[in-house]
Amino acid sequence: MKRPYILSVHRKTAVLLAASCVAALIVGCGDVSQEEETLSEVIPVEAQMPVEGTLTLKNEFVGTVSPEESVYVIPMVSAEVLSTEISVGDTVVEGQELCKLDTEAAELQLASAQAQYNSAAAGVQAAEVGYEIAQAQYDSTVAQLDVQNEQTQRQKDLTMYQMQMQIDGINSGIDDINEQIADLAEDKEDAKDQRDDLNRARKKANDYVAQAYAAYQAAMAAVTALEPGEDQTTKDLIDNYPGGEAAYRLDLERAKEQLAAAKTAYEQAQSAAAQTSSAYEQVKAGIDSIEDGEEQLRDALSDTYKSLEQTETIKDLTEAQLNIDSQTVQDIGKKTAALGVDSAAAQVNSAKVGAAGAQIGIDSAEYQLDMYTLTAPIGGVIEAVNVKEHDFASPGTPAFVISNKNTMTVTFGVSEGIRNTLRVGQKIEVDRNGKLYDAVITEIGSMVDQTTGLFAIKSCVNTPDDSLLTGSTVKVTAETYSQTEAILIPYDAVYYDDSQPYVYVAVNGVAQRRDVETGIFDMDTITVLSGLTTQEQLITSWSANLREGAEVSVQMVSGDADNTQTTDAE
Repeated sequence: MKRPYILSVHRKTAVLLAASCVAALIVGCGDVSQEEETLSEVIPVEAQMPVEGTLTLKNEFVGTVSPEESVYVIPMVSAEVLSTEISVGDTVVEGQELCKLDTEAAELQLASAQAQYNSAAAGVQAAEVGYEIAQAQYDSTVAQLDVQNEQTQRQKDLTMYQMQMQIDGINSGIDDINEQIADLAEDKEDAKDQRDDLNRARKKANDYVAQAYAAYQAAMAAVTALEPGEDQTTKDLIDNYPGGEAAYRLDLERAKEQLAAAKTAYEQAQSAAAQTSSAYEQVKAGIDSIEDGEEQLRDALSDTYKSLEQTETIKDLTEAQLNIDSQTVQDIGKKTAALGVDSAAAQVNSAKVGAAGAQIGIDSAEYQLDMYTLTAPIGGVIEAVNVKEHDFASPGTPAFVISNKNTMTVTFGVSEGIRNTLRVGQKIEVDRNGKLYDAVITEIGSMVDQTTGLFAIKSCVNTPDDSLLTGSTVKVTAETYSQTEAILIPYDAVYYDDSQPYVYVAVNGVAQRRDVETGIFDMDTITVLSGLTTQEQLITSWSANLREGAEVSVQMVSGDADNTQTTDAE
């Protein structure tokens, strides 16, 4: 960690300053003016402009190499090894023969199973012949019963046909009534539409009567206004009328014409309203008549359904009576004949079950025989061979170990803090004796290993070579912590007052302290989250006299630096 190191440097500097002060006191106090003159000197410092960027830290871990897929080929039987041509390091393909075991016992078991199956198959053939004979007897019996029942069936069919015709007639009547009900329903809907239209027309006609009456009253008032009252004469009106007698006569004539027209319009509106109301009442009466007709049809429909139900009940009873005698005799005869067929079928099924059991014995013997030849379940490289010719293979011991090394897995452990920074699909770097391989994280463990206290991380190397041996140790480098859009400054430019980090900036030739909030850091760079901008001159060099308010002489230096560093693994 860099931070404790920085603190210790500052403490050593303070000790040196204290020692210098003690030495000055021993010499004497007569040089105070000289000391003040020294302290007031301009301090030469180096400075740079902070930059905004990203600081990414990398951690290194120790990983273990293993194949992505590895299988143990274990014998399923105990037998002598007759031959094997496979050695450690050989490459095999899926299904390739690895070794052959002695199959004598398995071949004898297969031959015995085959003999049992042949015997069972012969029994199946004999049972099938017996079934065919029983079936022929059954067919003959059924044919005879069918001939005897034919005449009875004809009579029954005729009776049932006549009753069905009666039922069909009733159903036809039901359909007719339903159609009439549907037609009346349509007529009623049409009548309701007409009623609604006439009701709206009646309201409009009444509105027109009211309007015509108002116009008539207005016209009558206009004529009355032009006629002399009880205490007036026509001459008096003419003498006081604007425009004289001619204008008066003309206006009076016009008012009387408008009164006559208004009266005619009022009378016509009354007549139209009366006609509309009459038509509305007629349509209402028609709707009531339609509803009465619907009620009558529904009553008739209910009676017809009752008649249909009674007729169908009589038909069912008649049919049952006609069937009771002939059907009982026919059923007894057919059941008796069917018993023989069922017995023969049961014998066939029993024989087939025996044959199926014998076939299972053959399949089992063949499966056992296949176990005496060991083949590769996957393609890959032979990692171990534990059998040799004339030895006995044991079901409890792996004979071969095969690894598919087309893709290798590197597993490494991390702390919980670093685990939370990793993600599936993240690219990492694997180093084996200086040779680098690209890898991708495929699995992030969710359970702590009780031995190491770490979480297991698995990664995939898609382009392995012979250097990545199974079980070998490698160095894994992965990006962990990162901060973006942060201010990047040299680590040595940060000072600490107790736990408060701060820096010095140069402002118009004077050093000023800036308290800052810091983030992640490496050996060279630290991030500043607040308290500093990229427009300020950051003092990066150290001086014993550097303090708040000190005069400084600034020499600007370049601040370019790689902002992605590698730190030691946790």
